Amino acid sequence: MIDLARSVSDSVHAYRTGAAPAIRMGRELRGATLGIVGYGVIGRRLGELGAALGMRVVVADPFAGVEPPVTRVPLARLLAQADWLVCLAPANAQNENLMDAGAFAAMKPGAFFVNASRGELVDEAALLQALDGGRPAGCALDVGRAPDQMPSPALAAHPRVVATPHIAGLTPEAAEHQSRETVAQLTELLAGRMPVGALNPGQATRLHLLHGART
Repeated sequence: MIDLARSVSDSVHAYRTGAAPAIRMGRELRGATLGIVGYGVIGRRLGELGAALGMRVVVADPFAGVEPPVTRVPLARLLAQADWLVCLAPANAQNENLMDAGAFAAMKPGAFFVNASRGELVDEAALLQALDGGRPAGCALDVGRAPDQMPSPALAAHPRVVATPHIAGLTPEAAEHQSRETVAQLTELLAGRMPVGALNPGQATRLHLLHGART
């Protein structure tokens, strides 16, 4: 969001190529509305960071509970209100192409779009067309429909896009955390308990059967 707000990548590229960077008026995050689609563990952390930066936080998630100052709204209202729309919903059949031409057209004029979840959530052709039309005003992507969840080359080349090749979690600390979390989850499952942060605990029928057999 900071990169998009201040054209950081464009300025860095200009300096590296010896060109004079364009002087552009930036955007403040403070006072802006942060819309989070999908309020899981990462969404909640992002909400905390947004609030710490002085942003108003609204969430679209039919399953998650929220507490003030966070507000839960239907997706249609979030699209109309958010200055920064961050997609963190899970990738499943229901969310395929969640962000389509209609969703982009419903976004607030001047708003920015960020996808840090999965490429399947976005209709890339619709996003390209929407960017050409100026809504969203720009976007940042760490995921896409290219191999290994990378943003597609066509989107990465667009002047309104900041694209990174699926590297947001590529640190030794993140890898260690994922490994330890996997072990902890397996420990809970083998003990017949639901792991913390399970996305769909109601569908764990085999876990219920295993627990019942043990008791």
